[in-house]
Amino acid sequence: MGDAADEETEGGYGGLSPELLAERDATVVALAERALAVRRLLLLWGIAAVAVLGWAAVGLAVRSIEDGGLGLLSGLVALVLAALLLVPAAVALGLWVRRNQDVRDRLDAWAYLGPEPVTDERVRAHGRSVLWLLPSVALCLAGTAVAGRAVTRVDVVTLSATVYALGFGGTLLMTGLLGLVRSAGHQCWAGRLLDPVPARRGGGAHR
Repeated sequence: MGDAADEETEGGYGGLSPELLAERDATVVALAERALAVRRLLLLWGIAAVAVLGWAAVGLAVRSIEDGGLGLLSGLVALVLAALLLVPAAVALGLWVRRNQDVRDRLDAWAYLGPEPVTDERVRAHGRSVLWLLPSVALCLAGTAVAGRAVTRVDVVTLSATVYALGFGGTLLMTGLLGLVRSAGHQCWAGRLLDPVPARRGGGAHR
């Protein structure tokens, strides 16, 4: 029986020691703040800016090729430049998403380490979530407007302008969606983690 109890404790089903419990709570709060760190948001925007430059190069390439003559050569150069911008941006975005998932996995591992619930409201990171949410919504709206306008005006603008507008609007929309999902996803996760815990009354302090 003793061995079985020890195995349950080591597997996360038994009670945590006060020291490990305190470390668990502190780590979850720190990881929650890290998940919504401002530098991660700025990095996402930086990747988007590189992608926008790449789409500008694509638009330039299309216009140069349309012009014909020596424009074909400049168009090929512009396409190479576009690839040098868009490919690294795509790779960086993939790494960004993977890194965020790693942080989320660590949050889950620590939050559900033992049966004792996490009650520290700081894991919600409301301020950081709002900081991610508001500009992300704005980017979604701007991206949708730009892409929608490009589609509706396809008959009256050049092909190069349409290609750039679609790439620009799509980049803004995707960037906004990633930030929106990150913010809303964290709030949903924190809600599931904290809601089962009865709200404390009478000004009781959280751990």
